[in-house]
Amino acid sequence: MRLPIRLLPRRGSQVFRILFFAFFFGFSIFWTVTAVTLLAQAPTGNEPWPGFHYIFPLFGLPFMAVGAVGLFSAGLKLLPGSPYYHVEIAPDGIAVRKAWKIRRFGWPELSPFDVAVKVRRTKGGKITTYWVVASRPGDAAGAATDSERYNRSILQIDAGEYGAGAADMAAAVLVDWLNTLQADAVGHPGRLPGETAVPPDFRGRAIEVGAAMPDRSAIAVSAPRRSSVIER
Repeated sequence: MRLPIRLLPRRGSQVFRILFFAFFFGFSIFWTVTAVTLLAQAPTGNEPWPGFHYIFPLFGLPFMAVGAVGLFSAGLKLLPGSPYYHVEIAPDGIAVRKAWKIRRFGWPELSPFDVAVKVRRTKGGKITTYWVVASRPGDAAGAATDSERYNRSILQIDAGEYGAGAADMAAAVLVDWLNTLQADAVGHPGRLPGETAVPPDFRGRAIEVGAAMPDRSAIAVSAPRRSSVIER
């Protein structure tokens, strides 16, 4: 594919997140409305001040906010071309966009890419995330543990969100691919090939950024050339 290319989030995981947050948001509304209805029918003679019993339903508002934000972020990732959530790989560097925050780095500004595994414990069990990370040149030296590599990094990519198949394999493939592009760009400044072989794990989620742009050269060739006044 011709650079620059954009890696898009996996649609399957976004559909699951939409279903989860839709249930979360709907249940929060149901719980809050039910609490207001029941408390409105309860006796109010022992209240410290009028309206005291309505404070309890307000605890449902934070849960509604979490559900609304989750639905909004998942919906943005499903937009065509994913303009607000993506990883963009270009001849001069790499950019990671999350909502309205975008971070761009030139290839020489980053250390070689590596994998940092983070394990988060929840009530439902452990959640393991495989991050592809990069630090500033020299900052990653001596980072032996996953936690140290992640904490020192300035760029983080959730490999499981963009690659197909197992997240650990996607992380390893993405590290090899980005390190190859970086080595070519740093070793041959300004001469990085305009095309790259996208690994199979990411072909289904990769698009060419300029694919929808018109071919300027074709337009220039087809348009008749007019001589200038001086030439005539």
